Amino acid sequence: MNKKGFTLVEILAVIALIGAVMLLIIPNMARIFGNSMDKTMQLQEAGVKEAALLYLEDYCKNPIRGKSCPSTITRNTDYTFSGTVSLATLVSEKYIDAVKYQETVCSGTITYTNNKPSVSLVCGEAYSTPSN
Repeated sequence: MNKKGFTLVEILAVIALIGAVMLLIIPNMARIFGNSMDKTMQLQEAGVKEAALLYLEDYCKNPIRGKSCPSTITRNTDYTFSGTVSLATLVSEKYIDAVKYQETVCSGTITYTNNKPSVSLVCGEAYSTPSN
């Protein structure tokens, strides 16, 4: 007998097999995507820290071209600096491009403690810097 095509049982078996494979793959893909977004934000926060250090250098440590340290940053007795500056300031002064998370522009604050910056970002409801 010349057989052309597949039987209904064969087609149903293939569909069930594909469904079972998808049940295993989709949750893992969602987890991988979620982890990659967290890693992306960690990299963005590191970039903001670098820009913040450049800003501190240019405005407070060794002011260039008439720039002066903002009133939100104070000089400590050990010649380090502490205080805050907003992410918007770094963006407006062109030290860094706007930080985005899933097309949402983030706002944030950089806090200096003895010249060491820490970053706190908020990107709407989508992301905020985890507290340590």
